[in-house]
Amino acid sequence: MYINSSSLTQFHKGLELNDSSLELFLNQHLDRYDKLEPHIHAFVSEEKRTDRIMSEVALLRQTYHELPKPSLYGVPVGVKDLIHIDGLPTRAGSNLPPQELTRSEGSFIKKLRQKGVWFTGKTVTEEFAYAGHLPTRNPHHLDHTPGGSSAGSAAAVATGMCPFAIGTQSLRSVMAPASFCGVVGFKPSYGRIPLDGVQLMSPSFDTMGFFTQDMVSMERVSSELISEWRPFEANRKPVLGIPEGVFMTLLEEDAKHTFWSQIKKLEEAGFVIKNVKMPWEDSFIYGDGMLRLVQGEMAQVHAVRFEKYKDCYGTAMRDGIESGLTIRDEELERYRRGQIKLRYDLLDVQKTEGIDIWVSPAQAGTAPLWGTRTGWAGMTAVWSYAGAPTVSIPSATIHNMPLGFQCIGAYGQDEKLIYWSRLVSLALG
Repeated sequence: MYINSSSLTQFHKGLELNDSSLELFLNQHLDRYDKLEPHIHAFVSEEKRTDRIMSEVALLRQTYHELPKPSLYGVPVGVKDLIHIDGLPTRAGSNLPPQELTRSEGSFIKKLRQKGVWFTGKTVTEEFAYAGHLPTRNPHHLDHTPGGSSAGSAAAVATGMCPFAIGTQSLRSVMAPASFCGVVGFKPSYGRIPLDGVQLMSPSFDTMGFFTQDMVSMERVSSELISEWRPFEANRKPVLGIPEGVFMTLLEEDAKHTFWSQIKKLEEAGFVIKNVKMPWEDSFIYGDGMLRLVQGEMAQVHAVRFEKYKDCYGTAMRDGIESGLTIRDEELERYRRGQIKLRYDLLDVQKTEGIDIWVSPAQAGTAPLWGTRTGWAGMTAVWSYAGAPTVSIPSATIHNMPLGFQCIGAYGQDEKLIYWSRLVSLALG
């Protein structure tokens, strides 16, 4: 209903980003923000927002008036309100005083500035990316959730208010919004992007993530912004692995039917597909283990602040921290060791079975009604736990609501995942 196109694809090959493209993106953003933001609520409210944007754009023009334009010159970027930006308060979706949370921006935001972007503003997140009320609505149907916790970033890209946005993921916070809003979401390998200048939730999980409208745009921004990016190409289609066992039992029937129809289409297109028994069967990770690790680390992150501002925290966040305070360091360390073991177990299975990437639906179903749940961790958390890179491709709809197709790569092999995912995306149409 509120979907618009705003893509970097037109500037990917042969066309430079310049003052004309900057002007196009600026006018497009201001127009769509005025028309769509009152319905979508993708952005955190900001006083004198337009004045701030115009000053930022003017400075950008002035800085590069007689200099070569940097590679992402003039691109507007939405940034999840866990990530510090100089001149903008950090609220992290909470009721805590912004001065308690706001810090100096980190190396990743500085890198974005060096690439020539300008910031559309802070995008809405659930409280500290964990839980809580989300004002943001799904652009495809306002009665449904956009997903959490990177809700605002995904919705902003889906509406065309910006062609590129930044989120974070601990368990599902990039994959769910990308799937529900019908955009591309990419969560790189754990540790691939530095997290200085980010309000953390669970340091063993937290990873920066990106949203774009198509895979070509995702490939471009990833190669520009992820250090030591090594371009990858191959003269064959990837071998796709489908996890057997408990993982695929978590799907709703419509999602399951859609996925197997997509698998058939990929087989007809010449992809080799294998069903594989996974190394996590009969282990703790589909019990409470991952959640306990998140809550335990979250309690450590918030310990001092929680003692001072306990009444300012929402109910779900407060319950999670209090639960985490009961978890001993020895238990957390056991879960961290389990992360490393699973990471290398998956690498071994991929090598033994000849799997290039794993595939599944990005979520167990389409977007739930607004005000209920904001997504399912079951299809995503295990990959986050292992630190593996993941992509959600917009490739299907069920009753006019999007459902992403998830591709999962080997840890540290993000370049291969992006390349293979683009081939899958083309085959799925």
